[in-house]
Order: sequence, then C-alpha cells, then structure tokens
Amino acid sequence: MQNHNLVTLLNSLIGQQTALTNKLQITRDPDLANAISTEISEILHRIILTQNLLFQSDSAQLKDSVTAVKSADGALSAAINNFTKAADLINAVSTYLGYVDKAIDLAKTVGM
Repeated sequence: MQNHNLVTLLNSLIGQQTALTNKLQITRDPDLANAISTEISEILHRIILTQNLLFQSDSAQLKDSVTAVKSADGALSAAINNFTKAADLINAVSTYLGYVDKAIDLAKTVGM
C-alpha cells in the first residue's frame, strides 16, 4: 500500500513542476527561462526520488515533515506567480526543496 504522506509530497512536487512549466511557456526573458528550467530539473529529481519511496512505512515524523512541505508549497506558489528576478525564484524553490529534502530523507530511514 502506498504511503499517503509520500503521495501528498509527490502531488505537491508535481503541482510545482506544472506551475513552473506553465511559467516557462510564457516567459520571454532568456535568463528567467534558464532559471525556471534549472528549477524544474531540481524538482523533477525529487519527483523521481519520491516515486521510488512510495511504499515506505509511515511515521509521525514523516507526517509532520510533509505538513511543513504543504506550508512551503503555498509560499512557493505565490513566489512563482510574482517573481520578477531569477534570484527570487531560485531562493523560493530552494526554501521549498529544503523541506522536501527533509521529508525524503525521513522516508528513506523509516523502518531501518
């Protein structure tokens, strides 16, 4: 059975990847397009990692970590809609992925 918290994490990642892809399609600035593309690659890497962990055991710590990701998800969504400089986008994605990475690391160690 799939881990519900990891499915939630995966859905968050896919949503952010989709939002960035949509932003990339309307961006005319080559520097912003390059930054968006790089951040999409970073998120796609986490999507693959999360997909590989979907059947890991659950824990209260993992649930709390995924809850933190959901909070960061909202902040990243707002940043994607409002950024004007590549640095702003990179900082927002990095903050979000910090929470994602903690959740992934927890999922890797549950049951060990």
